[in-house]
Amino acid sequence: MKKFFSTILLATFTMVFIASCNSEKKENKHPNQFILKGEIKGLTGNLYFRHPDKEYTRETPSDSIVIKDGKIQFSDTISKLTLITAYPSFTGEDNKLFKIPKGGRGMFPAKCAYLMFYAFPGAEITVQGEATDFMNAYPSGDEFNNSLAAANKLTFPNYNKMGNLAVKNTYETDSLVIKANDKKAEEVFKKNTDELIAHIKANPKSLAAAWYLNDMLLRTQIDDLQAEELFTNLSKDLSEYEDYKNIATRIEGIKATAEGSPVPSIKTTATLDGKEFDIKSFRGKYILIDFWGIWCGPCVAEMPQVKEFQEKHKEKLVVIGINSGDTKEKIQKFVNEHEYTWLQLMSDKANTPDNFVNRFNVQGFPSKFIIDPRGNIVKKYLGGGEEAFELLEELLTK
Repeated sequence: MKKFFSTILLATFTMVFIASCNSEKKENKHPNQFILKGEIKGLTGNLYFRHPDKEYTRETPSDSIVIKDGKIQFSDTISKLTLITAYPSFTGEDNKLFKIPKGGRGMFPAKCAYLMFYAFPGAEITVQGEATDFMNAYPSGDEFNNSLAAANKLTFPNYNKMGNLAVKNTYETDSLVIKANDKKAEEVFKKNTDELIAHIKANPKSLAAAWYLNDMLLRTQIDDLQAEELFTNLSKDLSEYEDYKNIATRIEGIKATAEGSPVPSIKTTATLDGKEFDIKSFRGKYILIDFWGIWCGPCVAEMPQVKEFQEKHKEKLVVIGINSGDTKEKIQKFVNEHEYTWLQLMSDKANTPDNFVNRFNVQGFPSKFIIDPRGNIVKKYLGGGEEAFELLEELLTK
């Protein structure tokens, strides 16, 4: 009997010890950890991504997700729900995802070349699929990733078809074949747009649907009225998420930047010197607002002309540059080197009041707004500024 009770006590102690160890393991697990696992058949090389909680420079290498024989077992920490876009190495003969056009101009950017998944604290994401001539692999494991997979399974094959046709045309010399390929690509694009719109309507609670709506709005793939109707149909349950907030800000921007409307308020310290700026301080003068980025070739190419207008009409015209995508240090260095002396603001996508790109519903770079002396929007331009300069010349020489 004594031996029996000794055995019971030993077993109980062992169970308590194991439970204690397991509890300690759970406690040691970081509360913000997420896990990504699964298999992408045919994928060679690692996947790379920019972690949303880190700051990167052009020289900083991206974080990597190690792939071994197509299998993934990765974990990291993250502060909040974020859509991660992980890309393969677009080099090497064995990488089927790298489409090289004639002349070696690089790859055609297409969503279907990337692995997309939602990461958030506590997430356990499973990825399954294969890498053919596109990333035919999708995440699952929770409502966010399941909804993303549903949308991507719809769109990725279409993006791949369009990408393949575009690559073919870089090698093709027969104009009739090129024209036929362009027509096929347009048909696929329309089909994809129609299917996406139907998907967004049918899935009002899908965060991925909200992300795609914002993307379509940004790329002017739908008109303003259609965007507003689709946004109104989205569930208010999504209102706490950034994708929903971004669309809401853009929809407000559509209305706020209509020609003849008062220019949206800009009162900010997002200046290069940190001093507060208020656009109302320039009432009585014409204002040219120029949305630009150093990364944007056309933006940089026409800045000497902006400088010319600023100097020629300095008594009547104020120029305000709004940069998106560059650091303060990089902007300062650039404007100093080229002696661009007009005011520069920095659009901040993480701060709604200073997210000027969304608030003005900027859908491409460069974009320009002409404001009259009473503070009303005369005209807005997307793309090259030649028409904007012509109108400014006419207004300023009256």
